[in-house]
Amino acid sequence: MHSDWIEYEPIKKEISVAEEAEKKKYRLEEVLVLFVSVEEGDNEKLAAQAIDEVSRFLKNVKVNKILIYPFAHLSNNLAKPDDALKVVKEMESQAKKLKIEVYRAPFGWNKALAIKVKAHPLAEQSKVFSADGVKIEKKIEMKAVREIKNPMNLIKRSDFAGLSEKDHRIIGEQLDLYSFQEVGPGMVFLHPKGVILREVLIDFWRREHKKRGYQEISAPIILNNALWQVSGHWEHFKENMFFSEIEGQGFGLKPMNCPNAILVFKSRPRSYKDLPLRFSELGLVHRNELSGVLSGLFRVRAFVQDDAHIFLNEKNLEKEIISIIDLVKHFYDVFGFEFSVDLSLKPEKAMGDPKIWKIGEGWLEKALKDAKIKYKKCPGEGAFYGPKIDFHIKDSLGRKWQLATIQLDFVMAERFKAAYIGDDGKEHAPIIIHRVIYGALERFMGILVEHYQGKFPVWLAPVQVRVLSISEDNMKYAKKVLRALEENEIRCEGDFESHKIEYKIRSAQLQKIPFSIVIGAKEEKANKISIRDRNGKIRHDIELQDFIKEVKKEVADKK
Repeated sequence: MHSDWIEYEPIKKEISVAEEAEKKKYRLEEVLVLFVSVEEGDNEKLAAQAIDEVSRFLKNVKVNKILIYPFAHLSNNLAKPDDALKVVKEMESQAKKLKIEVYRAPFGWNKALAIKVKAHPLAEQSKVFSADGVKIEKKIEMKAVREIKNPMNLIKRSDFAGLSEKDHRIIGEQLDLYSFQEVGPGMVFLHPKGVILREVLIDFWRREHKKRGYQEISAPIILNNALWQVSGHWEHFKENMFFSEIEGQGFGLKPMNCPNAILVFKSRPRSYKDLPLRFSELGLVHRNELSGVLSGLFRVRAFVQDDAHIFLNEKNLEKEIISIIDLVKHFYDVFGFEFSVDLSLKPEKAMGDPKIWKIGEGWLEKALKDAKIKYKKCPGEGAFYGPKIDFHIKDSLGRKWQLATIQLDFVMAERFKAAYIGDDGKEHAPIIIHRVIYGALERFMGILVEHYQGKFPVWLAPVQVRVLSISEDNMKYAKKVLRALEENEIRCEGDFESHKIEYKIRSAQLQKIPFSIVIGAKEEKANKISIRDRNGKIRHDIELQDFIKEVKKEVADKK
């Protein structure tokens, strides 16, 4: 951000390896502020390249002063603190070599911040670099805030010119899955085919959870601020929330689903015989992310989280954790993801008794060992209410994503005064497990789009079969084939336009549809079909019912 001025003040150390700094107000004027997030895999070579890029940009804005401002909020895939600090220091060193006047905000601190950004088109921009030093996202130039003469000018699709063809935003537009509109920054507009993809994922999720004794709940997305004060989100997450007022009272859009499940648990008396009690929820949440970090489906402000909250006691804790691990493994096996596991331990800014934290960390570690899962310990990376197990998957492009989480919570039940009657006749606060598998459903969809590069397996494909007629003479039989597919709940569509068959085949391939059925005079006369898959393999003289069984088997086998 090219700013007229920035003021910041170190308030409190957030991590044990935080640098030493004076608790005073710092002010810089006429400076380019670099809000920097260092992610896993980033290195010192990359830091030098980033500053080289900055040096070229400084000439455009005619300034030679920078402030390197560590800003962890830009990512949820952060590097370990020691590694991140090395990268930040290397950025400072490289800037000095290039004779740039450089300042650096202290690493590892919670800081108060005020900034005035200049009003020119280059005032804000975001860049992302991969660990090998190659830019993976084009420069995004964001217009400075100014008076809107015609508000309707905002209603247009976002511009993705210059993005890689492998980017989910490009593929999603080509396949007509979703779009992004300027009137809803950080929010996705799902098109009919995108809704189908989401519903297939949800249907799979619901079936697997029902098998395992989960009960689905649903709750409002906006709740009184008093609730967020009880839950701790007001204290720990307020800056990431959206707020409104209703009849003079403050309300907040929920950033997480946790309180919903606790209120449902409290809605009636509970006994130890009810435990473990598993509530699942596909809850819409909102988080106030910075505009500069929004990135298609990967970083959004509104998304559905596939939450579950499990209420239990110590007796069934380890068994339940192992059961969740098995569920996560099952999901990721279906999608073909490899995964690694982190055991994330108590952060410096945590709620609850440190002794309970130690006990919880021990439980999670024992469950991982008993489940024979390899893991690494990550000090300071736990949630503010409890330690957690984080699953990192690797996609077909070799990238790692943090998705599933299993979090222990010893705090919220007591804060909400949630209790069950034990076998001793007394009230006890339940342990709560917070867990997700997909994580953010929209983000998971984006990962899948890039993982498969739009060539979804048959069970996931929004359109599984397209029926193509060679001429108008074959249209009646082609429509009969289409109806048979529809009656067997195969997702299909017909192309009966007057285009040449080569054009229709090419169109189906560009849409990455798994199968095309070609209907001509020969097929109609034999009462059979010809099949062409998206890779170009052709089969003739196929019985329609045999093909229907084939598709149904691929769907059943999640192929």
